[in-house]
Amino acid sequence: MAAKPPLNTAELSACADRVQHLRTQSPLLLQRHADHDARRDAILARRRALDNQSMTRRKDDLEAGLEIRRQRNALNADALALNREIQALRTAIARNSEVRDAYDAECARRPYSRNDFNRLPQPQQDAMRAGLADIQVPKLPPNMKPLPGVDAP
Repeated sequence: MAAKPPLNTAELSACADRVQHLRTQSPLLLQRHADHDARRDAILARRRALDNQSMTRRKDDLEAGLEIRRQRNALNADALALNREIQALRTAIARNSEVRDAYDAECARRPYSRNDFNRLPQPQQDAMRAGLADIQVPKLPPNMKPLPGVDAP
């Protein structure tokens, strides 16, 4: 495989932009994913509690039945909203992965001249110095699925 030529100033600037994007967005996406997991677990726990409440209530207690129905409607609305957010997160993670793939293909392990580097604005120089070694770029996890029992967005 032939070695790639050194990055010119424009390419180096584009690479620095990708690093800045990944350093900013990746931690936010990882946090959003963790938040969605916690909300998903809470919704599933609420669903189990409502199912249990529904099974153990007196069948002639119409007021309790109406309250369970109201809670179930609210739960379904929360689950549908979360499913929409999960879809948006999947899209954001996919876009972030495209930036990482472009960085790997066009920037990683490519030489550049010190003069070109010094022409970059300071934030881009800082990004290139920081690199990506300490950044975990989120991947689309196979378990990031919509909640069952509600229509997907």
